Amino acid sequence: MVKDNLTNLLSQLNVESTHNEHSKAEQTCLNLLDGGCSNPGQIFKHCLIAVIKQDKYERALALLQRYKHIDEKYGSQFMLEKLYIYYKLNQVAKFEKLFSSKFKDGIDGILKVKMTSKNRGLLHARAQFCYRNGKYEESYKIYHYLASSNDQEEFDNDLELACNERVPLTALPNLEVSSPLFSKLHDESYDLLFNESMILSAKECYQEAIELLTRALTMAKGDGYESDINAIELQLAYVYQMMGEKDDSKKLLNNLLTKLEPGSAFQLIVKNNINSFIDFSKYSTNFNLLQRNLNFEKLNSLNLQNLTFEQWSTIQRNYMFLQLFNNNKVQSKSTILSRTLSNYSNLVDNVSLETYKTQSKKLYHHCISMINSGTTGSVIGFLLLTLQLLIVEKQWDNSIRLCESFLNKDKSSSKSNHIVKYILFELYKVTGRHNSKRMLLFRTLTTLDNWDSIEQDLPFWKHVAFQNLTIGQTKDAKKIFDVIKQHDNNELIESILSGESFNIEKCSELVADIDVDELIASGIKPLESTLRKKTVDNKANKILKNKMQLKNKKRKEQKLKKFLATHESASSSKFPDPERWVPMRDRSTYRPKRRQQLTKQTQGGVMSKKAEQALDISKKTPPPGRNNAKKNKKKGRK
Repeated sequence: MVKDNLTNLLSQLNVESTHNEHSKAEQTCLNLLDGGCSNPGQIFKHCLIAVIKQDKYERALALLQRYKHIDEKYGSQFMLEKLYIYYKLNQVAKFEKLFSSKFKDGIDGILKVKMTSKNRGLLHARAQFCYRNGKYEESYKIYHYLASSNDQEEFDNDLELACNERVPLTALPNLEVSSPLFSKLHDESYDLLFNESMILSAKECYQEAIELLTRALTMAKGDGYESDINAIELQLAYVYQMMGEKDDSKKLLNNLLTKLEPGSAFQLIVKNNINSFIDFSKYSTNFNLLQRNLNFEKLNSLNLQNLTFEQWSTIQRNYMFLQLFNNNKVQSKSTILSRTLSNYSNLVDNVSLETYKTQSKKLYHHCISMINSGTTGSVIGFLLLTLQLLIVEKQWDNSIRLCESFLNKDKSSSKSNHIVKYILFELYKVTGRHNSKRMLLFRTLTTLDNWDSIEQDLPFWKHVAFQNLTIGQTKDAKKIFDVIKQHDNNELIESILSGESFNIEKCSELVADIDVDELIASGIKPLESTLRKKTVDNKANKILKNKMQLKNKKRKEQKLKKFLATHESASSSKFPDPERWVPMRDRSTYRPKRRQQLTKQTQGGVMSKKAEQALDISKKTPPPGRNNAKKNKKKGRK
């Protein structure tokens, strides 16, 4: 779609021919270079253009190495072609080195260059390169500059620039806050509607995104471009999935799966999206079979030329999680997630079978030691994983302790700092630590050096402002809202700043389209007033209290009756047993049970006569005689 605009730039060059003619042009240029010519720089430039038009980028790279002497002397004449080759092969280091040799001041120097056709081509290449490698802010700045400096389509097509200007915003829509779009939205191109719908999806405005996608799909079907139709339908299925419309999403994805070429990048993405609806189990799912069905070998062979940066990152994350729950070791690489999961798999014996309680204990102690060593690198990733396990086990104190330790070490206003504060606000709410929440809000505002820096993370500061409202700090909340209002026109913020009183008519408008009967039929319980709920609870408590009192009264009466039945009154003529201090076995009234061993006397007791006779050794019995032994001896058989 709009990503092919660099090819359109190269089409302005003086090589217009078919594929076979490009091959002939390449061979002619090589013959001239080998035979010697007066202008080798221009000849080699045309040779590279011919190779690029054949999509032979590896071949072009080999030619640059082969004619290195020409590149060193005349390289400035074909710099755009070299950048384009490095961009297509995603050779980041070579691209950065070559581009920085032309623009040494970085992004500020880029936007100050004299506008020529060649420089615009270099900027186009840089913007595409930045988008592919996740540098969305720089990509947006370049496209915004190109769109604003294209007077009367002097250099580029305005429609293509409008499409390209919106591409970085599909990943980071907040970039538009500091620098609004220069190009306007119109219905001339479904590419433009498609990109605008992706921005709305990133902002979670799903209904508006569906409207634009539906219009774009109608226009694309009219033109008959199958690849564009498939791309729009895939995005439409994604938006339906985000809205919770699973049936509509599955229907579109299954339809795409039937008509896409098996093994293609598009088909593999659709297959991944279909499997995202399945709720996998770490106990019963066969992850080896799942990876084979998803064809991860083919997915890993794809590069950023086939996928966007976000798609590639998501696929790699999914692969690492499947490896983790398959109890395989995850290799530690440059990303925070890979290093986090690598530490996790090394600490835990078996991710699937070991209990969360044991895992959380191991990770907690390791995370404490990591925070004590510093908060940079992959510490934030390991902290979030540890917090997730602790929260599952409802270990609120340890969770709060980890967050507070991290914030005590990290005093910056980084994204990691804001993420931990988001979590800590929620933990304070769950545990009811209102004073700790107040202190955290105070510390957050006191560490804010420049109020203009609020625009760098508007959602976070909007959250801080609302948290201040919950504790009654309206002055600080309004001060933050004043800054946010300059970048985000929100009706709720305007009503807070204006101090409007509660308007019942606005509430009526909000609930006008809600079907109450349908909500009740779906199982949602109606809300009750607090007073009625308290009254019902009080009545229930009184009834329960009366029942308990009556039950206790009956129990006491039964105990008293039993006591009186077993104990005679003090006026009785019967005296207490005089042997009550003697051990039970030594009393005169004691009758032992049958077959009871009489030798087991109580310590200090009197031994019976029968026992004494059994122990008397004074009477000796004569040994048995020999005659008796002979008499009893039996004869053996002869």
